[in-house]
Amino acid sequence: PRRRLGYGLLVVTSALTARSVSTWLGFRGPGLHPSAEELQPAGEAELSFEPRTTGSAEEVMLVRRPGSNVAALTHCFVGLVSGRLDPDRLREALEWVIIRHPMLRARLRPPSSSGEPSMLRQGGDDGRWSWLPSTMSPAEIVEAAVEVSEAGTEFDSQWREDLQTAMQGSNFDPEVGPLWRLKLLRGESSTAMIFTFLHAADDQRSGNMLIHEILTHMTASERGQPLGPPEQLKMPKSIEEAFLGDGFEMGKLVDYAMAQAASGARPSVKLPSTLKAPEREQRKNWVLDPDQNPKSTHRPAVVPKKPAEGLAKNLLPELVDSDSSLSAQKRKTILTTRRIPAATLEKLRKRCRENGVTVTMGLVAFSLLATSDVSHDEKDFGYEEYRTLLGVDMRNVAPGGDWTDGTVAFASGALDFTIRMLPRSGQEFAAEQAGSVPRSPSGGVNVWDVARSAANYSRSWIERGWAAESTRLFDFGNRFVNMEEIITATSDDPATLGRAYSLTLSNAGIYAHGDGKYGSHQLEGIYFGISQALSGSLWSASWQTVNGELFLSAFSVEPIVERQQLEAFADSIVNSLELAAEKAAPEGRPGGSPRQNYMEDVRGGVPWYLPLETDKADMRCPEYEQIKSPTMPPFEVDKYTGIWYELAFHDITQPNMCGCTRFNMTRSGNVIEDMFTVNCPWPWRENLDGPWLPGYNAAGMRQLNLYTCNMTMFYRAASPGVMDEQGFGAVFPNMVLEVWRDPDMAAETGYEYTRALQFQCYDKKKSGQIIFTGINFLSRKPIVSPDMLQEMFNRARALGLEPYGSNDMHVVAHEGCRYPSSTHKSVIGEAYEYPFPVFGNGLGSNVMV
Repeated sequence: PRRRLGYGLLVVTSALTARSVSTWLGFRGPGLHPSAEELQPAGEAELSFEPRTTGSAEEVMLVRRPGSNVAALTHCFVGLVSGRLDPDRLREALEWVIIRHPMLRARLRPPSSSGEPSMLRQGGDDGRWSWLPSTMSPAEIVEAAVEVSEAGTEFDSQWREDLQTAMQGSNFDPEVGPLWRLKLLRGESSTAMIFTFLHAADDQRSGNMLIHEILTHMTASERGQPLGPPEQLKMPKSIEEAFLGDGFEMGKLVDYAMAQAASGARPSVKLPSTLKAPEREQRKNWVLDPDQNPKSTHRPAVVPKKPAEGLAKNLLPELVDSDSSLSAQKRKTILTTRRIPAATLEKLRKRCRENGVTVTMGLVAFSLLATSDVSHDEKDFGYEEYRTLLGVDMRNVAPGGDWTDGTVAFASGALDFTIRMLPRSGQEFAAEQAGSVPRSPSGGVNVWDVARSAANYSRSWIERGWAAESTRLFDFGNRFVNMEEIITATSDDPATLGRAYSLTLSNAGIYAHGDGKYGSHQLEGIYFGISQALSGSLWSASWQTVNGELFLSAFSVEPIVERQQLEAFADSIVNSLELAAEKAAPEGRPGGSPRQNYMEDVRGGVPWYLPLETDKADMRCPEYEQIKSPTMPPFEVDKYTGIWYELAFHDITQPNMCGCTRFNMTRSGNVIEDMFTVNCPWPWRENLDGPWLPGYNAAGMRQLNLYTCNMTMFYRAASPGVMDEQGFGAVFPNMVLEVWRDPDMAAETGYEYTRALQFQCYDKKKSGQIIFTGINFLSRKPIVSPDMLQEMFNRARALGLEPYGSNDMHVVAHEGCRYPSSTHKSVIGEAYEYPFPVFGNGLGSNVMV
């Protein structure tokens, strides 16, 4: 619970009125700065600017590694240029842009807060930093910021190494400045301009503008036509000043805060399974954990720990041992790059248009598939939650448009959403496209559904005005909470190692300054990223398009992730991108398309406890031949009868609180009786689950815990594999879409059909609206290996069942189960077509073996 303190304080503030918050904090309101007299700006008058305090978003970007001036969040980017740039011309160009952009000549005054360090804000000027003009001249700033180095024949490897080194953080002296560095690395025929910025001072759009202005100035100088004196731009306002006016809608803020709280509570992937224990923690009480499905998050991280000390113990009972290589102080950002040819990008752009998404959303989908590929081992088999942080250029969504007026500024924001997918989805996508795994015409890993889910959420975020509300909520929280202390403490949280998201993605889009031709030089590419060692995401991908080509920077943190895992992540992204660009989308679903957000909001807003089918939009129930597996053998009904154990289900008539589910199918003519038995609740914990049950028999079996239900099916001899099922006052088709014949299980159980996948769909006859779907994974053994379950989840998706509910399935618990010795009515009593408890034989306890 203490781990949630920082986020909880953010949510709590959203319940306060603007007036009470302003009164409590002495908040002067956005747009008001300390006076020049208060801050005593220094430097040449003509290069001065109006000082101001940092905004909340800028403030959090000033986090330093504990006990040093090393910036923990640096924005690093490299511009690759053909030819050898002249260092003297570069210095002249830099002096020109320094005069033009106030942030390039800014320094910072530290907070004047007093008292002992605290997790809460206290004392002086709201405990904030302030922007001040530098006391140095432009030439002195250049001298302090610029390094020139020769790489020779090692250029290609050296600029990557230097960019990665820059991402470890730079030792800025914020009170003196400058707050940026530039390394000019020259090869035999190429040059790299490697920039490192304190991230509070810039973003990638600013970085692209800087590259353009520097190269433009150098080109003019080279031609003997130097540019005139630069226009001095104004110090940009903070994001908060641009977005937050005097009033706001409390309801809208609370809606956003509650949505964020719900999103943060979802058990998303934050660490790779290579750092997890092989066994999952014991399942929680079903009332508190209604999903109960085994996820990688149920496997605790295996890291060296020590008791928390100091302020950190207010949040966490334990921290990562400081001697461990996994501690925040010893972790480092690692980087790899990829380059996508212009021809491939053009194909991708066309394919994205056909599927109604932007290239950015396509990149989100490919990066998420890659995340699922490299985050798991063979013990993870079911659907996982991948929380994604998507970078947003806030200039494009600000109420008054771009408030920066073309100057260097930190104007970045982000939105986040969670996509539910199967582990190793990228690998499965590749296998499907290669034809090595079966799928139906409308089934398989649909990258465009992932992209549309991301696009749908992003569009909703903008339309609902959440750009402003995210800014407001963070600003409120940051005025209460000392975010630097929170970030520093949670960076050594043993459960997350400072990881808050599965994936961060930023697409800077098309280089906005022409074709990159500057006199005798050509801008050949741009790569960029943000340091991740202290906190961030498990995986990150940054994208930039230059002169028709697409440049990928993929990065993560070592030793949380090993180098070969990062390379595999980047390779997986590129592989999915190339396949999607070349291959047409799957055929349309029967009747139409699913909800665009079914991969993000799986239940479509329906709470887990309501037995309501989720909205299937304009989809319709499919015909058997449309979704039957291409590898389905000729169906023989007698091989399908007998004992089956249910491994997983999607069925609103079955509560998740039950387990030990078994079917006993018997046939007489074309009639098949399916006797269904289940223990409810299961798993149970004494005095927690089912304390209302009457107790145990002499053998220790729980009483009044066994339920039965008899479903009658009528076999269609003319349609092998399809049965008409009668239950709950309706008749609907029960379709066997796939059967497996596993040799070892067949030898052990005597059944030829050893596993099966069946699907039911029921709709309104007039409108065709789907009102019920059922999906069942069946096995002749109650417990199977994770790879068998993964295969069944993959097959369901490959047959097109994902939008029908295969991504919303409950994995049935069979550990420790005992089953009825017989399902004859002499043993368990009369059976009905709805669940009914067994009252005979010791309230059902005496029939269990």
